[in-house]
Amino acid sequence: MEYREFIVEVQKRGRLASFEEAEAATLAVMRALAEVLCRERAASMERCLPAELFCVFERCRPEADPFIDSQTFIGWASGCVDAVGMPDKTLGGMDLFAVDAAEEAVRRCGCVFCVLKSCMDASLREALARELPEVVCDWFRSA
Repeated sequence: MEYREFIVEVQKRGRLASFEEAEAATLAVMRALAEVLCRERAASMERCLPAELFCVFERCRPEADPFIDSQTFIGWASGCVDAVGMPDKTLGGMDLFAVDAAEEAVRRCGCVFCVLKSCMDASLREALARELPEVVCDWFRSA
């Protein structure tokens, strides 16, 4: 699958407003994956990813980091989601809707995972799932 096709598919699945928004979501999820996957697993994904996305995985560690959990993962993946709302007049401060932002980030992860999985065979999908933090693995499998 070509880069533009991958991003357009994420945009369609996520009903995202623009190509740029879908691209930002895709890159955020890929960067989060690069933090949790070992170098060997990342290398096995080269044949199914466009070069523009695969290059994100060049920084993978030799071994997967067992201390990265779903909250850390979603923190990286939510970098493209606006988490600040309008001024809250009742409290006099900003209305942070971080819970909504996290839910949106999980939804966007699912869209990217769905497109990513469509590029992989079953054995690679399962190998990748086993390296993900437990909750992220559930998101990946259900995408």
